[in-house]
Amino acid sequence: MKGAFGYLASASIKVETTVKNDYLAEVTANVTSEIFNPDGISEGTVSTILSIASNGTQVSTQTINLKQANLWSIDYPNLYTVVITIQQNGEIKDTVSTIIGIRKIHWDVNNGFLLNDQPVKIKGMANHQDFAGVGVAVPDSLQVFRISKLKQMGANAWRTAHNPPNAALLDLADKLGFLVWDENHILSDSAETQEDVRRLVLRDRNHPSIIMWSLCNEALCNGEGTERAREVGTLLKSIIRQYDDRPVTAAMNAGWGSGLSYVIDIQGFNYAIYQYDTYHKSHTTQPLIGSETASTVSDRGIYQTNATAAYVSAYDVNYPSWGATVEGAWQPIANRSFMSGCFVWTGFDYKGEPTPYGWPNINSHFGTIDIAGFEKDNYWYYWINWGERNNGLHLYPHWNWNVGQDVDVWAFAGQQGEKVELFVNGKSVGKQNVTPLGHVSWMVQYEPGFIECRLYDASGKQVNSQTITTTGSPSAISLRLDLGQNGLLANGQDVALIAASVVDDKGNVVPTANNEIQFQVVGEGKLIGIGSGDPSSHESDKSNKRRAFNGLVRAIVQATQQQGEIVVMVTSLDGKLKPDKVVIQSTKPKNPFSII
Repeated sequence: MKGAFGYLASASIKVETTVKNDYLAEVTANVTSEIFNPDGISEGTVSTILSIASNGTQVSTQTINLKQANLWSIDYPNLYTVVITIQQNGEIKDTVSTIIGIRKIHWDVNNGFLLNDQPVKIKGMANHQDFAGVGVAVPDSLQVFRISKLKQMGANAWRTAHNPPNAALLDLADKLGFLVWDENHILSDSAETQEDVRRLVLRDRNHPSIIMWSLCNEALCNGEGTERAREVGTLLKSIIRQYDDRPVTAAMNAGWGSGLSYVIDIQGFNYAIYQYDTYHKSHTTQPLIGSETASTVSDRGIYQTNATAAYVSAYDVNYPSWGATVEGAWQPIANRSFMSGCFVWTGFDYKGEPTPYGWPNINSHFGTIDIAGFEKDNYWYYWINWGERNNGLHLYPHWNWNVGQDVDVWAFAGQQGEKVELFVNGKSVGKQNVTPLGHVSWMVQYEPGFIECRLYDASGKQVNSQTITTTGSPSAISLRLDLGQNGLLANGQDVALIAASVVDDKGNVVPTANNEIQFQVVGEGKLIGIGSGDPSSHESDKSNKRRAFNGLVRAIVQATQQQGEIVVMVTSLDGKLKPDKVVIQSTKPKNPFSII
């Protein structure tokens, strides 16, 4: 049944509590579990008496029944709180509070993934923990931006590549309604790996966002198609099954149908589109997923590949031998109901793996979003098609070129659009049919002014349009808060993300600007990192100045533990651009341990 806040269903909550007695004598303890609904109202309590030997442990297993639980889902991430209290002789000895979600997951060999009995195509992104200015030391609150940015795009899932995530990411995935593929680092039968897997499941199993456990990825699977991999995989899966019954998978790029394939519940395919149909026909009981897809390479705001400078064009045409374009990777998933979905490589750029180049590149080109959190053009393909924006439209590139230069103009358009028409300075250069899950393009000669794309439905009615103008020269810097718009917590950890744009005298971002920009932070905050998304920049991430990459720079400002105003000011080093500033208010958290 569906209510105002999502689906409702009866549910039985099993509460398993391990109690340890550190006393030298046997004790009797009262274990009480109480569950609170998303509004903080108690919906059930149960108590159990345990007798625990000296230095011993006992497990209390309790059940709380709910007649109408608010189910956790992507659109309605309802969360409950279970509070467990240990008492001895009426005195509280310990209390633990755990956040949970109530939902049903099911994998069907022909219809993919179902959440609360509703089919959900998994539209996921694989991600390293990496961000401009901070590297892998990502502040917990910055994860709000990372998940929200992907969810706004239309994604609904995150693959942790290639290790367990930090706890804050999972807490936020629960809170924001984002599915998670939780990945162990390596397939090994070492005592260390066995303990890693045990700790992974024990730490993460209460998170409703997690829908599967992954044993390993590619080379870290250590010969995924071998009998040895089957043996080790069986061992690690048995450890998972001691604590949880969610399906087990692996991100395999070889050996499908042997080795690990005999162990895992869901067959993962890294790339290998050619395997989808063949494997589905020959393995009629095993659900399938694209564990890693695309590996498209592109750079934000670059429209001519330059091997010398190590930049790749932003058009959806560049990919390594094992990969595919964004369109070429998504269409086979979208058009096959038996494919549960996919995880694109990657959501964000990251340090290392600068395919197809090497030095001077220092980070990847795989991201749908650059390492500084700015969208590349392929972001808007997903925004339209994953976000089901049926009248959506994205036109590119920019319109600052040399007079007479041939320019390849692309547009992504939504599914309800029938035709698109391009205009240059008000003159039509032709209509084209919308390509489902694809793009349209025109080759036109540049002349200053503007280009406009119009989208028409089947009746010929215009349903959307987008215009890109030729900008003037850089005139000013404009600041925008992308995280921290409502202020920061004065806890020494919370961060604001600030975008600095180089604009002309009309406020348009100059898409080729590379002015050097300097930040100054005054008050109860500090600058902890800076970036631009330039994969070839060797500027320090810990400096207070950065050269704009195609008009944009990112700054990360962190609150101190004292509340007050944080003033962020920005100037150009040559003094030619009008400066700007933004004021952020930080306040003491109500809960002194609050991070997010």
